[in-house]
Order: sequence, then structure tokens, then C-alpha cells
Amino acid sequence: MAVKTISRNFLKFLVVILAFQDVAAGVAGSIMADIIKAFPQYDPTIVMLVATFPGLIQIFPALFYGKLTKMFKKRTLLFIGLSLFIIGGVLPTFIDSLPLIIVMRGLLGLGVGITMPLSVDVITDFFEGRERDFLIGFGTSTIACIGAIFFQLVGGILADSFGWHYGFLTYLFPIWILAVTILYLPEPERKQQAAANDTKGRQKVKLPKAIYWVCLGQVIYSGLIFGYVTNISVVIQADKLGNATEAGLAISVFTFGTLIAGFLFGKIKHRLPNYYLPIAVLGTGLGMAICYLSPSLLLIFVGSIIGGFGMGVGLPGVFTKVSELTPVGASAVGLVVVGQGLGGILGPFGFQLVQTVFKQDIGRFPLAVSAVGLIVLALIWALNVRDPKRDLEVTVGQ
Repeated sequence: MAVKTISRNFLKFLVVILAFQDVAAGVAGSIMADIIKAFPQYDPTIVMLVATFPGLIQIFPALFYGKLTKMFKKRTLLFIGLSLFIIGGVLPTFIDSLPLIIVMRGLLGLGVGITMPLSVDVITDFFEGRERDFLIGFGTSTIACIGAIFFQLVGGILADSFGWHYGFLTYLFPIWILAVTILYLPEPERKQQAAANDTKGRQKVKLPKAIYWVCLGQVIYSGLIFGYVTNISVVIQADKLGNATEAGLAISVFTFGTLIAGFLFGKIKHRLPNYYLPIAVLGTGLGMAICYLSPSLLLIFVGSIIGGFGMGVGLPGVFTKVSELTPVGASAVGLVVVGQGLGGILGPFGFQLVQTVFKQDIGRFPLAVSAVGLIVLALIWALNVRDPKRDLEVTVGQ
């Protein structure tokens, strides 16, 4: 099927809207209490796999994303990824078996593992320079946050109105994204040329080592952010600074900071081309530190918006850094998704280990660990930052 000619502005819309469902697995989190009540015969930890399983499964397609782009056209990958996402997301509406629901959530995770790196990859295929930086920031931070808020809010409303099963109907929404992108998004020419060169020359492009170091930093970064997400509500309620609603509001403020940062990422990167990433991590760490030291709810909100803003620069920052380091003919953005997923999985175990060693409980202590860890990571990245052009000396071998 021939893809219609489109304007540049419409192309921008198409590439950023792909990030709308990047963190949509959160629907299950907003209705988890109801799902646990629906399956009393299962341990709550097992039931929570409904929320956590997609994050684990998305690692696998993301890990092989570079190879998938050589095997399939990106439009084909887009169709497969969004189809898996929609099918795996919606089918639990009609299923009463917990193991089968978890399997469906695995399908959703496979879809996210394809669409998340793809949403960044197509931007780098069509756009360059400040235009590319703005779109990556706007997509991975702003649009992704709007999507997360939408899926959690609508999923919760449907679950409260009709029952927890109906919360999963929210996953029907991306059908229009699938339709409009399949109809109008062209296949990137850069990908086709790279594939042709790879076939004719039989050359294998090696990724710079710097990419792996950045992705390792992403594992640590994602893991340390976990300290805020799971402990801020504990601090607010245990210290009697507010109730559950205000604890939820703190996380919303954090998300709002991330959303706003997406608009400004391109400008920040342009003014700090070498240090935008460590400064973003430092900002996230400072936000955690303010929350840790905060004697009032207002200061927690201040720390939350600073931390969220830092993350809103840091997440697209890692994608951009890896994209800059990646030679033509290769794709490494999937490794960023892998790092993000591993951080989310390993984070809880890391915090549990540190808490055990120091004989501390949940609450403020994990926030202190997050703050110290993020500030140290920022300093390490600042000391090792180099102009991306220097890192692009890669070996192209047979």
C-alpha cells in the first residue's frame, strides 16, 4: 500500500504520537487493589505481576531491536508492536484466569519493547539537530507523560464505574494511532539505504563502547528513581504531612515536572551540549535530597517538581546521547529501553539490600540513598563526558 505524501508538521505529529503508549502499562497499577481482591486465592505478589510483568518482558524485544530493524521494515515493526500492545492490553477485559491475564500482559510488554525504541528511532531517521532533540524530548517526556496520565485516569474511571475488567478497555485507544501511522507514516529512507549497504558490502557496524557505558548509567539511574516512587507516599503519611490523596498529588507533581521538561529539552541540550545529561541527573538527585530533608508538604512538592524536571531531561537525554554515538547503519536505542527496564526490576532489590546492610526501613532513608546515588552518578558522568563527535570513531569490519 502506497503511503500518502504528508507535510513536515504532520510528520512531526506522527513520530511523537508513537510515544503516547510508552508507559501505558500503568493502567494495572491504578486498579491493582481491585484485581488483588478479585483473586484472593493467589498471593498478592503473584497478582502484582499483572502490573510488573510487561516491564520485564519488554526487555527482550528491545534487546534485539537493532537486529529486528534489519529483518523488518520499521512500518512493519510498528504494526506488530502496536497490534501486540492493543491485543495484549484489551483481552484481559474478557478473561477471568489470572495466569492467562498475565500472559496477555506479556504480549503487551512485547509490544512496548518494540514501540518504545521505535518511537525514538523514527525521529532520528527523519530529523536532525535541534529539531530532532526537541522531538525526542517532547515525545519521550511530554507525550509519554500525557499518555501515562490518560491511561491511569481513564482506566481507573472505567474500573470504578463498571468493574476492574473494564479498566483494560483503555487499551483500545491506540487503535487510532495504529491506523493513522500505518496510513501516513513513510518508511524511513535512511533505514532502507543502510540495509542495502549492509547487504551489498556485507559489513558489520560495531557499536562504540561509550554506548554500553551510557546504558549502564541508565540502569543505575532508573533503579535509583525507584526510591522516590515507592517511598514518597510513605514519608508523607508516616510523618503526618498529608493523606493518601496528597501523597498521590506529590507523584502527579513529579510527573508534571517531567512533562514540562519535555518542552524545554531541545533548548537545554543546545545550551549545554556536553553536560545536559549529568546536569539532568544532578537535578533529579537534588529533588530527592529536598524531599528527604523536607519538614513540610510544600517542600516535598518543590523537591518533586525539581526531581521530575530532571528526569524529564534525563530520559530523552540518554536516548539522544546514544543516538549521537550510534554510527549510520546501526540502531542502539533498544539498549536504552533494556537499561530502563533492568533498572526498574533491579531497583527494589538494590534498595532492599542497602536497607538491610544499614538496618533501615522504608521512608526517608531510601530517598537519601536515591539522592546520594544520583549525585554521585551525575559527577561520574560529568567527569567522563566528551563531545559525541569524538566518540564516533568506530570500527567497521567484515
